[in-house]
Amino acid sequence: MVKSFAVIGLGRFGSSLATALSKLGYAVLAIDKNEEKIQPIKEYLTHANVGDSTDKEVLKQAGVLSCDVVIVAMGERISASLITTLNLKELGAKYIIAKANHYEQARILEKIGADRIVYPERDSAIRLANQLVSSDILQFIEASPDYMVYEVQAPKEFFDKSLHDLNLRRTHKIVVLAIRRDGTSIIIPETTHSIDKGDELVIIGKTDDLRTFMHAFKLEPRIGTLGHELWHGHVM
Repeated sequence: MVKSFAVIGLGRFGSSLATALSKLGYAVLAIDKNEEKIQPIKEYLTHANVGDSTDKEVLKQAGVLSCDVVIVAMGERISASLITTLNLKELGAKYIIAKANHYEQARILEKIGADRIVYPERDSAIRLANQLVSSDILQFIEASPDYMVYEVQAPKEFFDKSLHDLNLRRTHKIVVLAIRRDGTSIIIPETTHSIDKGDELVIIGKTDDLRTFMHAFKLEPRIGTLGHELWHGHVM
């Protein structure tokens, strides 16, 4: 299960991300060349390091290789972003997420080893569009730190049981929004739907309830689904 993050680059995106992850209870390590960018959020960081991430020694000394996920948040500084991502790949970082501002930058990041590319500005625009045309509940979920959407592998205890039999809303205070099966998605499944081996569940609930549920069944959320990708079209 993901327990720790490293955020490299504390611009608006990086600092907001580091703060949000910390408030959700995760250990967050941060690196930036400018100490002034670290100071405003230092209280939220597990470790803070002033240094140049294009230097491999800085990355090693900071301890990023011990983190489960490393986010390269320097989308504007393209050369620094590319060199940092390459350094992380060569050093053996477990999982690298890199910010990109355009498609060409994303292609290069993918080729040099980024596991996932994010486009914060584009995604924010899509999220706003969804909010403008969606019900108030989606806006509430988007804005509330108390609720989360996770995608998890269905535990073996659920196999061959229907959602009615499992009654997850009552037993675990969570709701199944979708079931992923054989490359397709069953959105808002009927209670008569049974869970099969290999199914992935998209679930929603209060953050504390979800953590209790995940711990009870020793589940791990898929990386990248801690936010609200369900509303962005990645599941639907």
